[in-house]
Amino acid sequence: MTVSDTDILNAFTLFDPSIAASYSILVTIASIFLCSIISVYFFKTYRFSGFGYLLGLPTGFTLLGISFVFEHLSLISYSNYSSTSSFLYTAFFWIQLTLQSEGLALISLSYMLKNRVEFVNGLKVSKPFLYLSNIKSSANRLRDILLVIVPMVVISVPLMITISALFVQPVLNDTELADLSIYIRIFNIVILGYILRASLKSLVKAANVKLLYVPAVFGLLWLEQYSLITSYFDNSPSAFIGSIFAGLAGLTLFVYAIRRALAKASISGDVEIETREET
Repeated sequence: MTVSDTDILNAFTLFDPSIAASYSILVTIASIFLCSIISVYFFKTYRFSGFGYLLGLPTGFTLLGISFVFEHLSLISYSNYSSTSSFLYTAFFWIQLTLQSEGLALISLSYMLKNRVEFVNGLKVSKPFLYLSNIKSSANRLRDILLVIVPMVVISVPLMITISALFVQPVLNDTELADLSIYIRIFNIVILGYILRASLKSLVKAANVKLLYVPAVFGLLWLEQYSLITSYFDNSPSAFIGSIFAGLAGLTLFVYAIRRALAKASISGDVEIETREET
């Protein structure tokens, strides 16, 4: 394996060109397959429960799956490097990065919005904005306002950075453009850190060791993003390989958890229950 570019965007360029495409297509197929299983499961969970905040889970994992397609397309464009494919290489990379970040953002929104659900006479209902029972509390009112503003910010950040990157591409050199992508990786790490914290909080409240796989999954996805940043700074194929294994291991663990839930004939399953605040 050799380093082919000191200002990498697509980390598969760290591999020898003769094997990079083969590795990329294998990772792409495996990732799409795993994300598809997770998305279908969560979509069924959403249809069963009827709660809109759960829709962020299947949509998020769908976007994650699609992002791997554009990652492979960017590698193909890099292999046929020319004035035209140079733009495609950059464009496909940023589309992949945006889809990945938006997917993670939507997953995090499911955790952010779960507190808008409460139990009334044994039934779950969504709290309206600025819920009247909390209107006298400035702290609760501020929290409700943030629950509206923060999701919009989380969704818009990846799009704003990507549009800026594509717009200023003729101005920035390769190094500056690659450095800009690090901010998206940092954004992903922050988002995954939030999801990890939220899942651990629910695990402690539920006192259910069977839910340990949920924070483990997002911990592995966090490690994937951290390893990608490491591979960028030191051009390390080993760090990138570690990110591949961490990402695939996280998705595989999720699929394994889903299979266990389905085996128990529970359409809601532990994964869906974990996304709600226990009362």
